[in-house]
Amino acid sequence: MSFTNIITLTTDFGLEDPYVGQMKGAILKRNISARIIDLTHAITPHDILTGAITIRTSYRYFPDETIHLIVVDPEVGTQRGILAAEADNHLFIAPDNGLLSLLVMDKKMNKVHRVENSSLFPAEVSGTFHGRDIMAPVAAALAAGLPIDKVGPETSFSDCVQLDIPEPVIDNHHITGQMLHIDHFGNIRTNITTRHLSRFQPASFTGITISGYTINAISSTYANQPAGKLVALIDSSGYLEIAVNKGNAAELTECSPGESVIVQYDS
Repeated sequence: MSFTNIITLTTDFGLEDPYVGQMKGAILKRNISARIIDLTHAITPHDILTGAITIRTSYRYFPDETIHLIVVDPEVGTQRGILAAEADNHLFIAPDNGLLSLLVMDKKMNKVHRVENSSLFPAEVSGTFHGRDIMAPVAAALAAGLPIDKVGPETSFSDCVQLDIPEPVIDNHHITGQMLHIDHFGNIRTNITTRHLSRFQPASFTGITISGYTINAISSTYANQPAGKLVALIDSSGYLEIAVNKGNAAELTECSPGESVIVQYDS
């Protein structure tokens, strides 16, 4: 598999500190022609699940053979490993902490290697910044044409860390899911997808309950409800989302990730 020399970056670093810039410098030092795309640096610190969701819902919008570097790494400096994985004609580099779990669940993974070839690292490797000192130069080398089997030994998906992703509970009248993530606008992404909703006929839908509020329809867009009112819709990645037209659903409902959301049906 050859690569495009495009490298995307997804981190929880923020932009106040020089960490993102240093990581880009480490990539360019190894591969001056690399094209670097910032996907986001605003993942909530240490939020591995949000990092996993972000890369799952974003990688497909890049050309095949793009390299995706994901650094949400609360256990940096410990014995946790680093992975390089081929999936769905893309390459992913991330700590072995569950960031690639959703790609495994989606059965997109082709193979995965442990990043252990120290000849690819600089002479001095910080114990607290493996994103810059290990993952960035490895991404740069792969983008320049290094075969993935040169980064280290192949391993099994079953030997990699997997997140315990909550699945909705479905019975004859309900889909009981959870709130997974709150975005910059206060929109609430749930773990209920179009695949789960398709189990029922749309005509049998009777409402959605969330944090004591009831929503009586699944709308096609935010503007289907008046400004300030709750609205349920399918977001751009196929998840059931709870929002407020021109407002903040998380603030209105005072909810947080992990709380329940129930879709009700009369069937």
